[in-house]
Amino acid sequence: MHRGTGEKTMIELEPIGVIHSPFTERGTAPRQGRACCEQVQVEIFQKYAPGLGTMEGLSHIWVLYWMDRAERDVLFSRRPDWDEPRPVFTIRSPARPNPIALSIGRIEEVSGRTITVTGLEALDGSPVLDIKPYVTEIDCIFDAQNPFKK
Repeated sequence: MHRGTGEKTMIELEPIGVIHSPFTERGTAPRQGRACCEQVQVEIFQKYAPGLGTMEGLSHIWVLYWMDRAERDVLFSRRPDWDEPRPVFTIRSPARPNPIALSIGRIEEVSGRTITVTGLEALDGSPVLDIKPYVTEIDCIFDAQNPFKK
């Protein structure tokens, strides 16, 4: 591994599943999933199904997925309601060097290898990289600062 040299390090990611969503094209998904009421299915591939368990007791999960249709050569992005573009590492734009999405899904149902959630803004066919439980005691930081907050 090359650290601090600017050389590329090979990273291998293998999708563990795929997202089935009503959002099929860039621009059709909501800006933030939390406001999304549409149901999205997170299908886990058979090879990884034993890692699901029953998910009993969980109400929300983090879903990490690859935004495979996002631009990857952008370091600044601008929403229509902003005066100026902002650095991508300070905002949640899908356009970024490594388009990894991190969204919280509210579990509506678990059936076999499929977790039905609301709150995901993923496009149909997006590769799922990982799933983790949302744990309030760990994930909720009430005094976090946000300089872009309106």
